[in-house]
Amino acid sequence: ETDKRGFIIVDDHLKTNVENIYAVGDVTGPPFLAHRASYHGLIAAENIAGKDLRVDESCIPSAIFTDPEIAFVGLTRDEAEKKGFKPKVGKFPFSALGRALAERHGEGFVRIVVDESSGRILGAQMVGAHVSELIAEIALAMRNGLTIEQLARTIRPHPTYSEIITEAAEAALWKPIHILMK
Repeated sequence: ETDKRGFIIVDDHLKTNVENIYAVGDVTGPPFLAHRASYHGLIAAENIAGKDLRVDESCIPSAIFTDPEIAFVGLTRDEAEKKGFKPKVGKFPFSALGRALAERHGEGFVRIVVDESSGRILGAQMVGAHVSELIAEIALAMRNGLTIEQLARTIRPHPTYSEIITEAAEAALWKPIHILMK
């Protein structure tokens, strides 16, 4: 069975309406990402082997390999508001990150969207050097239910690009070390 756009309809186990037939990746519709298709393949294979795994696409990161790179996962502030959350945002510029400045990559930012009442991480948007490598940390935190406080307290090596995650998380908590909050 297909939807009106021609994509194969699957349930959250990736089963089609035909017994013992599964569908994964691009044939199930957007987003059209290789890593999503791989994830689907693993879930489908485990289910075929008798497990009972469900697909959760709420934390699938995306990256655009431009210069500077763009990466995102989860909800934006506006999307979070529309879903009934009271979002707060922590944002930190690459222009205040030592490693980025040393390598002349000071353009861009990391923005983390958080549910103010629970501290739950709802999403992140990034523009800058190496953000395609950084976004997975936010996806991992979201998948495992970490709070913004837990993300901020994770120790990262210095000087690295990964420190921008700490700084953006601290900004969401109004405790950044390297920028003045207004």
